[in-house]
Amino acid sequence: MVAEHADELVINDKHYAVTQDTRKKCLIVDSERKLVIFLYDYALWEQRDEIKSAFVCGSFNMWLENPLYEMQAAPSLALHYLAVDFSNLSGVGNSGFPEYKFCVNGNFLVLEQRDFIPPGYVFPSADKNLVVLFSEKHLAEFLEECKIADKVKKLSDFDLTGREGQEEISNFRLVPRTKKLFRSFHPFYSTGGRSTKYETEKTRIELVQKLSEQEGIMSDINLTDDYTVFAGEEIKWYDGTEGHVEIPPYYKKILDSKSVCNVMSPSHVVPSYEYVYTHPRDKLFSEWVRAIVTFIIDDAHKAPFQIHCAIGTDRTGVFSALLAAFCGATWEEVSEDYQKTNRMGINEYRSKALLAQSFQRLLSINDVSKIKNLQAVLWDYFTTAEVDGEPVLTKAQLEALVAKLN
Repeated sequence: MVAEHADELVINDKHYAVTQDTRKKCLIVDSERKLVIFLYDYALWEQRDEIKSAFVCGSFNMWLENPLYEMQAAPSLALHYLAVDFSNLSGVGNSGFPEYKFCVNGNFLVLEQRDFIPPGYVFPSADKNLVVLFSEKHLAEFLEECKIADKVKKLSDFDLTGREGQEEISNFRLVPRTKKLFRSFHPFYSTGGRSTKYETEKTRIELVQKLSEQEGIMSDINLTDDYTVFAGEEIKWYDGTEGHVEIPPYYKKILDSKSVCNVMSPSHVVPSYEYVYTHPRDKLFSEWVRAIVTFIIDDAHKAPFQIHCAIGTDRTGVFSALLAAFCGATWEEVSEDYQKTNRMGINEYRSKALLAQSFQRLLSINDVSKIKNLQAVLWDYFTTAEVDGEPVLTKAQLEALVAKLN
């Protein structure tokens, strides 16, 4: 039962004060009843047009206009609202907490130039999503992560005279518990307008190529679209110079030897952010894992291997963590490696809670950090889970994987 009063909502016989503070936070959190009440205030969001529809879309509902998350009007309070149980907000975003936006009349409301939202209730990463903090005790920790997320590094922030600084800016490094698998930023293509947005981008790609050549990379695992089709395309850089997309010599040799794995399912679906974090038990995910492992253990493909997507964060983060765990890495090792990507400073922060969500959904567990032998648990899952009536992987394949990467 819901009712409206002068400055409050009554939901299931409980009165919730609607103050200017809660309007600015865009929500009320009832920890006792485990309920979040989203508030879309017309004046704060400068709503002038008739509201035909209003939804809460977020990391917990695939950013879709789901009828279960449609907001109701409260004319006397000049807002729309929606009450949601904690259990229905279980999907986290890049911040490690549930993230969302209001979708009004079919359009996501953008947070740019919206300075009324207090610190801690919006995540200052690339998408600038609103955040659900279930308790104020999370606020201090979250604000510290926001400082990292909001920092965009310049070239002067990196010591490029040594290997450590070069790895930081290029996101290039050895995957834990392997000797022949390196993860990185894309080797030659800049996506998302980053070439003109960040002064670090040109140097970043140059260093990926330099380090790849130094390590003698002989096979490539590409988790994004095939960007070789853009070879020769004009590109503009932050410093005003122009050039063309060029495939580096070492990568041309890999192409010539047919040792590039453009990862996709039999139905030609390329890995996506949504699937690797939210649907790891889906058939597609298993097909991608199988494709990667069978590519690596094929005698035709020589080590060392390089694995990457566009920026080496999400798809690369999940699959390199999985390969590391297959080879014996602990949760502490893979999660620490996962968060090293944040050192690039390109406004694309990822909390290890996002990686934990992927592993926990994959294994149907509540806390991956409590698993003592992550390798054994993953081997058991992938040798018993099936795709088209066959195990995703066999023990022999996993043993061959460990041998090949070490």
